[in-house]
Amino acid sequence: MKKLTAAMLPLLAAGCASVAELNDATAFIVAANPVVVSQVRPAPGVDYTAYRIEDPADWRGLNDAQSGEKR
Repeated sequence: MKKLTAAMLPLLAAGCASVAELNDATAFIVAANPVVVSQVRPAPGVDYTAYRIEDPADWRGLNDAQSGEKR
């Protein structure tokens, strides 16, 4: 019962509190105007390389080459 009272007391106090006035949202209106907002262009250094999807290869050779061990 003490836990329930401790949990409900802040909720009750918040429910009885007065609501603060909201300010005007002129910044949101300006941001939504497409005339004011400039278009974003892609960066010139971005390049996309498409790779062909293939089955997984054997990783033993790659692991041996990276570890430097010879068998």
